[in-house]
Amino acid sequence: MRKRNTGFTLVELLVVIAIIGILVALLLPAIQAAREAARRSQCINNLKQIGVAFQNYHDTYKQLPIGAYSCCWGTWQPAILTFLEEQELADMYQFLPKDLYPPIFDDNYRYDVLNLTKNPPIRNREVCQRRIATLTCPSDEPQVSQRVLSGQTYEVTQHSYVVNYGNTNNYSVDITTPVTLKFGGAPFGYKPVIWARHADIKDGLSNTLMASETCQGIGTDLRGFSWWAPGGQFTTVFPPNSSSQDIVTQSCNDQPKMNLPCRNNGGSWNIQAARSRHPGGVNVTMCDGSVRFVQQTIGIDVWRAVSTSKGGDAVPEF
Repeated sequence: MRKRNTGFTLVELLVVIAIIGILVALLLPAIQAAREAARRSQCINNLKQIGVAFQNYHDTYKQLPIGAYSCCWGTWQPAILTFLEEQELADMYQFLPKDLYPPIFDDNYRYDVLNLTKNPPIRNREVCQRRIATLTCPSDEPQVSQRVLSGQTYEVTQHSYVVNYGNTNNYSVDITTPVTLKFGGAPFGYKPVIWARHADIKDGLSNTLMASETCQGIGTDLRGFSWWAPGGQFTTVFPPNSSSQDIVTQSCNDQPKMNLPCRNNGGSWNIQAARSRHPGGVNVTMCDGSVRFVQQTIGIDVWRAVSTSKGGDAVPEF
């Protein structure tokens, strides 16, 4: 009697491999979607913590932190480190002594200075070289910038969140290019232009943007370099994730495929859109601490209205 062959034929094996391949192909989008949902959830949690930090700062000092002290003497980011449970870094960072401002900007207190001879020691550069997990969206790959000080090259971190400078540019003034817009107030800006209290946000805390995501610039691109004034803010001239080019004063890399279109205007002001790596929109936190996901298809008039603090705009549900 002939023995029956119980092995698999080549055809059967190929059929099984094909079925497994089809199943994997069907599962991959679901796995990727689940991973993105987890990353977006972490990003939302980061923005909630940032919102709470700003609320606690306001409760402590009866005002919001300044957006930035000129270009290089600190921004909102080191100001809220204490309220992000980063007390060690907060103690290391030294802002300008109050009696030096205005109008003297002492170069010893720039963000990029390391001066251990001062009392207390100034370790600002060491702080700016540290990555803060709460300020980094997991969908936004961590980046560093190379800076040169006194001939020495060193790296400083970039981060994923920026604060609202209103509906025009980073200098809080009316603009006529690329569109005509009248400044309608904002919770943040350069000192002494903006130093806001909750009471100054006339449009309502729940109707006014506090902070949003940004995409960290790549290479020499300083978007997201939020230790430095121009890198730590966004405006609403353009909608979220706009295909329009950000207008920057610093070097940037025009990379539309990576959601980083830009051009250098050679001037002294910035117009930078809120941007994210999430499909379809950006996460934001409002001045009342609530967090929302804003679709990038939001009407531009609505988007600009929620960025103003005293524009008197009627803000529909969004």
